[in-house]
Amino acid sequence: MSEFSRAKHREFGFRREMDVLPQFIPDPDAGTDSAAQPSPHERPYFLFVGRLEKIKGLEGVIRLFRQYPDADLVVAGDGSERYALGQIAGGSAGIRFVGRVDAERLGEFYSHAIATIVPSVGFETFGLVLIESFQARTPVIARRLGPFPETVEACGGGELFETDAQLLAAMKRLQTDPAHRARLADNAFRGFRQFWSEDAVIPRYLDIVERARAASIRVVDRVATPRRIGLELAGKD
Repeated sequence: MSEFSRAKHREFGFRREMDVLPQFIPDPDAGTDSAAQPSPHERPYFLFVGRLEKIKGLEGVIRLFRQYPDADLVVAGDGSERYALGQIAGGSAGIRFVGRVDAERLGEFYSHAIATIVPSVGFETFGLVLIESFQARTPVIARRLGPFPETVEACGGGELFETDAQLLAAMKRLQTDPAHRARLADNAFRGFRQFWSEDAVIPRYLDIVERARAASIRVVDRVATPRRIGLELAGKD
């Protein structure tokens, strides 16, 4: 689902030809505008969406927000680390766990966030959260790891970080520079439409299917040719 994933398959010994076909999400239903709804959180906030597991890297983000008074962190999702992360948050008023959220309400959380933070500390094959955020015209701040750089850099829809200091600097830029955030938000949405919408990905999928079909026909023709020649020499159709 990403160039990164294809490269890892090659590194691990898979030598067959591979096409990259990213994930996609359909456009929202006509008339649905999450940004037009009231914000689901009363203060400016950054958003995390995902399973609450160690691999998602949320622990460091929570520790940072305990010392960041200018905006809150809203955490959408659940998992085995929920209790441990709550302990790290220590009852901070600026860190809100909202649990699992249905798709419609999640769109509202995306739309009103300053940015979506994607801090995973382990490799992922793609990163669906990034394009969900892009669809909502919300930039991302993603760890420079795995497939995230290629997704962010493909459209310029966010910033990348490696250290807590870089994450904090990106948060401050996006919160204090509206023009910068608006530019990244526009890039994010254009990138979604161009690369990760249903209209963009389905034709690529159908092209892969057609090429596979054509290749299989060529193989069958090559296998069948000796028999066909024999039948022709015998005077049969």
